[in-house]
Amino acid sequence: MVIDFQSHLFPEEYLNEMARIQGNVILEAPDPYSGMSYFYDKQLKCRINTATLQGREPERRVEHMDRLGVDIQVLSVPPPGADRFDGDGAVSLARKANDALARICKKYPRRFVGLFTLPTASTRDSLDELERSVTELGLRGFGCYSNLNGRPLDSDELFPIYERLAKLGIPVYIHPTAPLATQATGLDIMPVLIYGWAFDSTVAMTRLVYGRVMERFPEIDFVVADVGGVLAFFAQRATNIYTGRTEEIRRKYGLKDNPLDSFKKFHVDTADHPSSTLKCVLDFFGPDRLVLGTNYPYGPEEGCLFIKNSLRSIEELPLKKEEKAKVLGGNAARVLKVGAA
Repeated sequence: MVIDFQSHLFPEEYLNEMARIQGNVILEAPDPYSGMSYFYDKQLKCRINTATLQGREPERRVEHMDRLGVDIQVLSVPPPGADRFDGDGAVSLARKANDALARICKKYPRRFVGLFTLPTASTRDSLDELERSVTELGLRGFGCYSNLNGRPLDSDELFPIYERLAKLGIPVYIHPTAPLATQATGLDIMPVLIYGWAFDSTVAMTRLVYGRVMERFPEIDFVVADVGGVLAFFAQRATNIYTGRTEEIRRKYGLKDNPLDSFKKFHVDTADHPSSTLKCVLDFFGPDRLVLGTNYPYGPEEGCLFIKNSLRSIEELPLKKEEKAKVLGGNAARVLKVGAA
């Protein structure tokens, strides 16, 4: 079984609702030079992500999946999510997105699994939408972001959400979003997308470990997009620095475990990285914690090029047959509780 954990969709009704409420984030007209469309954040006063209108027709998705050998796509709304909006607008956006994903999953129950977005400006509204998304819509996980409109993932007001997720055994998928360093980076959105997002994912993982979210809620599987930020690339430096300081850190933050051991409990997706990069990630997280990700439908060939690249990179890894099966789909099936893990 091959499961793509990072497959995105901006539903038309979601973008229409965003345009109607005219909240903190808006979709700009296509850039006159590149033709690309971007989301602009009024608070940060800059672009925060590229929009793609590809992949809206589920039949076309299934055609691509059949041709390229993908059995299941895990659908999520990429940034901006409902977290960046307030009040009734945030709730309506979340409902529009979740309803749209659920319709596709119900039409093709063996091909798609959906992750819900939440209006996290309100904990109560988030809990209501979480319950609706799971019990009424049948969505399988929380499509979270590396910060929730600037709030770190260990914020106290998010703990009731984690408690509900833990009770239901629902995984959390963390995708990078506009980092706090967005304004500091300045210049252009491109450096933010290349470097800032990876840093923000690493910060999110660190907050989940140091903030004791991982220890308090071991029932939750956390899956981090794009190989889990930069931690794997600095593994030796991290080991050098943590060595001899474990007890100091544990006592200061009230941790039971060595932080390095906790970091290795995250799952991470492969998201269109070459095998040379994935070898480093594999060395740190191990084959039981990697899941296939492609970033479809972004990129050339209606997103198919990224699928091809991602599958080829996994083929090139030094994996045993059973390990490759885990990375391609077994690990994701276990986390999402679909098919045969």
